[in-house]
Amino acid sequence: MTNTTDKILDDDALGKISDVLDQGVQPLYVESGGWEEIWITCKLDAAICFCLLLLFELARRKTSVYLCRLKHALPDRKPKDVPKRHPFAWVVSSSSLSDDQLRHCIGLDAYCAIRFLMMCRGLFGWTSIVSITLILAYKHGASHLEGFYGLTLGNCEHVLEDRWRLWLAVVFTYAFTAAAIYLATREARHYLRLRREYLRRGDGAGESPQPRCSVLVERVPPRLRSDAALHQYFAALFGHRDVHSAVSFVDCAHLEKLLDARDAAADAYAWRSEEGGYGYATITSDEGLSDLAAILSEKEQAVQKCQESIREAKEARAAEVLEAHALLPTTPTDSKLEQQPSFNQAASKARDASLQAISFLGAVAGLNEISRRYANEDGASSTGVVTFYSPAVASDAAQLVLTARRGDVHVSLAPPASDMLWPNVSIPKDEVDERLGAANVGLFFLALLWTPLVASVQALCNLEVLAHYWSALKPLAREEKYESLRILVSGSLPVYIMLALLGALPIVLDAVAVSYAGVKTKSAAHAYVSSRYLYFQLLQIFVTVASGSLLSVLRQFLDHPKTLLDLLGKALPGMGSYFLQLVIAKVLFSLAFELARPTALIGVVARQGVTRSKYFKVPARVRRRLRRPPEFDYGSYLPDFVLVVLVGTIFAPIAPVVALVCFAYFAVAVKVYSHQFLYVYVRAYETGGAFPGPTLARFFFLALVVGHLTLIGHLILLDATHQAVALAPLVLFTLRSRLDVRRTFELPARYLDRENAVRFGLYETRRANRHATPRRRRRSVGESSSDEKDDDLLAVDYYIQPALAAGPVEFDAAPQSEMVARAPVDRKGDRPLSPV
Repeated sequence: MTNTTDKILDDDALGKISDVLDQGVQPLYVESGGWEEIWITCKLDAAICFCLLLLFELARRKTSVYLCRLKHALPDRKPKDVPKRHPFAWVVSSSSLSDDQLRHCIGLDAYCAIRFLMMCRGLFGWTSIVSITLILAYKHGASHLEGFYGLTLGNCEHVLEDRWRLWLAVVFTYAFTAAAIYLATREARHYLRLRREYLRRGDGAGESPQPRCSVLVERVPPRLRSDAALHQYFAALFGHRDVHSAVSFVDCAHLEKLLDARDAAADAYAWRSEEGGYGYATITSDEGLSDLAAILSEKEQAVQKCQESIREAKEARAAEVLEAHALLPTTPTDSKLEQQPSFNQAASKARDASLQAISFLGAVAGLNEISRRYANEDGASSTGVVTFYSPAVASDAAQLVLTARRGDVHVSLAPPASDMLWPNVSIPKDEVDERLGAANVGLFFLALLWTPLVASVQALCNLEVLAHYWSALKPLAREEKYESLRILVSGSLPVYIMLALLGALPIVLDAVAVSYAGVKTKSAAHAYVSSRYLYFQLLQIFVTVASGSLLSVLRQFLDHPKTLLDLLGKALPGMGSYFLQLVIAKVLFSLAFELARPTALIGVVARQGVTRSKYFKVPARVRRRLRRPPEFDYGSYLPDFVLVVLVGTIFAPIAPVVALVCFAYFAVAVKVYSHQFLYVYVRAYETGGAFPGPTLARFFFLALVVGHLTLIGHLILLDATHQAVALAPLVLFTLRSRLDVRRTFELPARYLDRENAVRFGLYETRRANRHATPRRRRRSVGESSSDEKDDDLLAVDYYIQPALAAGPVEFDAAPQSEMVARAPVDRKGDRPLSPV
């Protein structure tokens, strides 16, 4: 970035820039520098990259950080071997697998992300070769600019004799777009084949077929809000022999609070036990137990036992306190030893009674029917799941219009249980849609606040602007010996601050989607975060170029529509060095940071230092929660991939050097993320490519359109109307190609088509087992043999809400109470992780 661009808050500087613009001169091309800033950024990023890689090579044998997936993956989903100890052996290890082996190991969702990176690597690899010719043509332009701008289109636009060189950018854009659309179409065809195979056969051993055989039913009318009524309704539509089971979700918010109180009491008891104290439940858990006793009033014996446990716990606790105050001697005599048995007896009584009370609160697995009858009074929801014996019937049900009544019974393919956000499943669909609309309005106002924040960051990273308000910085801003520091602050610091600001956005967006809007699946939350996050990245590019307020730019655009084209054409190409530094930072810093995972390493080392200390004991139930493996956050990573595509698409015909760095990013990213998916990340859910594939395709075509509009605006600004008119059909062609890809590949991939279902005998296979009685099975699905039918793995309690199936608490040492010693159910994890 040049000094003229950086003076964005100085009134005098703004006035000078306005005068220059009025004279028809482009200030962004006046300075010929740029390479010095880029070189300093490269050295800084390279030093950070070396440190991160050194950390990774020294510590990558720490399995809890760099090989944690191997502890949770099924045997056939693990890679063949662990990377060897010599440097960069991890590159060879991730490259030794074929595409089919890689897909089988990491799943179709992660494979779609890797295929997208591979596609972009091929696209920018070809672009890098062609861009060398374009760089040579721009370098010999008649404007005779030096430095970085001497290798851009800006070196060919001021002299009439060089106007023919503008056609090179047009021809290059056509060739680039043709290659991009060809690769995108090929990937979409490959995605359709893999998606059909997934819908027909699933994801292999260890994966339950139930999500493929189930539909999510929303807007259920009140008359159908029960398991039996929902089952009977779909049995009437599709036949009793095709419907396996139905689950009507209920509002478990009250029960969730009771279970949270139970878990808090159990944690308190566990900590007290580790400290050698007298563990007992808290008053909160006593109140929760009383509420539960009122709910389960039909179970008189159970209620009586629960109330007795509460009363005994309170009486024993009171006795314990009295004993502790009355029996403790005031002087250190032998009477303390004589009084210790009665003290221990009171404490033991309190422990036993509290343990029984705590464990009873969690033992609700056998009381589901009573809980449902209680919930149906005011907690029955309009959401449920219906399971069929065949994935073909489920696909038919998801595509049919079941009723002509408006706003009644919306059906779609059901997500896997591991993808469900169980606290939100009871929220009505219309309410979720309304909240998403309100959230979009709120994000618009956030964007209005975001633009001056980004502009302020750009200004605060300019020593000239800071020196204007703080005289102590004038030597740093003006003396020649601080030239390198000025370049570092104005060139690299804004990049890292922007990356930090963008890194905080997915956290906010995820909270909006999950906690406020109440989306019902993790994949839907990731889809919401990824789309809004990408729009904020586009806004950040826009604001970085405009260096001002969004309101002022919008006002100018409404008054003069050509303002937007002028902005895209004039300012954005001049910021090539800034965005080149941004991509360099992503290559050398972001990817190295992803590989080294220093924050995770610090967290694990700190956790192990505490949990393994002989002076500080952590309960086992707390340690289990701390050891939860990392999951890949599609919502924040996918827009980062597309941001590099966007930068490369915009600057490939204008500043071809950027395309070389984009190729380096995708070449390294394929190796890094292949390694991470194989050895680090545990997939929390598997949609069979339904979420990442279409999302990445939509973002890719959006990047192409933005790049075309940018070049058209630049050509219009240069009065190169013939070149701009020649590029106009390319925008329409790209949009038409996007519609063709969506209609030809993405929409058919959503469901299992009837033709293939009949061809592979999916209907007949299910009807052969139509007399099989549904069996209640464990929620964790084991591996199945190749000749085992999908019917054998269907379970009526697969989609049961975890709050209704929560088991007793588990302690480090099994207490004497029989209820506490039973096997627990992981409720905090919402469900066991899907097989990886």
